[in-house]
Amino acid sequence: MVQVNLFFARHGQTDANAQQLLQGSGLNGPLSTVGRQQAAALGTALRSEDLDMVVASGMERAMETARHVLSHHQGLTMSTDPRLNEISWGKMDGASFKTADPFLAPVVSRWNSGDFDARIEGGESINDCRRRLLAAVTDILKEVKEKGHKNVFVCMHGRVLRVLMAALVDKDMKRMNRFTHTNCCYHHIRVAIVGDIDLDEMVFEAVRIDVRDHLKSLEINRPETVDSV
Repeated sequence: MVQVNLFFARHGQTDANAQQLLQGSGLNGPLSTVGRQQAAALGTALRSEDLDMVVASGMERAMETARHVLSHHQGLTMSTDPRLNEISWGKMDGASFKTADPFLAPVVSRWNSGDFDARIEGGESINDCRRRLLAAVTDILKEVKEKGHKNVFVCMHGRVLRVLMAALVDKDMKRMNRFTHTNCCYHHIRVAIVGDIDLDEMVFEAVRIDVRDHLKSLEINRPETVDSV
C-alpha cells in the first residue's frame, strides 16, 4: 500500500476573472499581474512538499500557475492534460456574469436538483466534465503507481475542481457546492493505492479544503476573485 498526497489547485487570477466574465474553456488568456503574484505565493507555499509529479490542464492560465510551483522543484517537468480543462459554458463563454445569469442560473438550479445533464446551449454538462476528469485522474494514478510517486500537484479550474472533489471525496455530485475556492487556493487530498486503480472503490480523504493561507499577506484575496460557479 502506498499513501499518495494529491494537491489540486485552482489557477491564478486572469483579466477575465477580474472583469467578472464567465470564463470557461472558450477563453484561454494568461494570468494577470495579480494572478502571477498569487501563483508565486502558491509556489512558495508548496515548496516544502516533495513533489514527484506536476500536471496542469491544457489551458494557459493553469500551465502558467503550475510553472510557478514547478520552479521550486528541480528536476521535474510539467505534463498537461486537456481533460482537466475548465467546463465549456457554450454560447455564454466570455459573457459577463450579469449577461450570462439568465442562462446560467436555471442550469445551476437544475444541477442543484440533481439533473447533471443540464447545460448551457453549446456547452458541457456536469456529467460530461465528470467523465473526462475521472479518466484523467485514473491515468494520473496509474502513472503514480507505476513510478512509485507519493506527492502530486495538479492545476485546474474552479468549476471542474468542484466536480472532481465531489466525485472523489463525497462520491455525490449534489455536494459540489461545499467545495469553495478562490484563485490559487488548493485542496489537499490523500488516497491509499492498493491493487488496481478503481476510483469508485478508493477512499479519498480530504486533509485540507480550500487552503488559502498563503494568500493572506497579499491584498488580492478579495471577494471578487471568488467564483460562484
